[in-house]
Amino acid sequence: MKRLILFVLTMVFALTCVLSASANPYGGVPRSYTFPTGMTPAETLEYFHHKITDGEPGLAWDILTEDYKNSFRSYENFAEGYRTTITSRTSNIRQLQRDANTLELFYLLKAEDRENDQQIVVQTFECSTVLKRVNNCWMLDSGTGKRLSRVVLGSRETAKAILMGYHECITHKEMRRAWSFLGDGYKKSFGSFSAFCNGFTTTVSSVISDAVEVADGPDMTTIEYTLTAKDATPETNVVQVFKGAANLEVVPGRGWIIVTASNKLESRYFPPKW
Repeated sequence: MKRLILFVLTMVFALTCVLSASANPYGGVPRSYTFPTGMTPAETLEYFHHKITDGEPGLAWDILTEDYKNSFRSYENFAEGYRTTITSRTSNIRQLQRDANTLELFYLLKAEDRENDQQIVVQTFECSTVLKRVNNCWMLDSGTGKRLSRVVLGSRETAKAILMGYHECITHKEMRRAWSFLGDGYKKSFGSFSAFCNGFTTTVSSVISDAVEVADGPDMTTIEYTLTAKDATPETNVVQVFKGAANLEVVPGRGWIIVTASNKLESRYFPPKW
């Protein structure tokens, strides 16, 4: 009898795992592993768009209420809506408290999406999102947006935007997205994705300025730029300024990618700890 009960419990547990894995795009990973605790409403909103940018829609999905998930009909529909998204950035977040467990955030959203191999579309939206407190965590419950602008960047503008977007993703620790901007040969120079990530563990910001094209062809370009990198360690802060050059080319199905990049140190200084 004990063996029969154990067998039944085992089968029930196995069936539960199978159902969870099929319903959850991350294979039934416990919620506590994918949903940071203690986030404010604004941090929750930023976390959602951070995961969209980093190419992890499954983790963005985990931060929606069940009602909001149902409005998309399926995870597949939700993920498909972000298939071409390169970056999704929020700014100017304002908060309106409705009650102890409900509030609304108003903000601006800038979204970059691939139009084709050589162009991206930059759109800005005026948005609002309702959040509800569920099990002591804030979750997105609904959202609306009004488009303010839509601009299609030309091929050369797109190449420059990809280069700048790469460093923006480094700054925001969106390492999967940053990695996706690199050509296969360039990736090999880092050894592995893990080694690539480790190279930026102390990075506070990585900002491109003065970007100028110095060579171009039908499907390639070279851009020279100034790179200002800020790093922080337990011992010190350091700001380094580099003169750099990056070669980009169009890869069918991937668009503009960074083939190689080199940076020459111009100056370095050590500011007070921030």
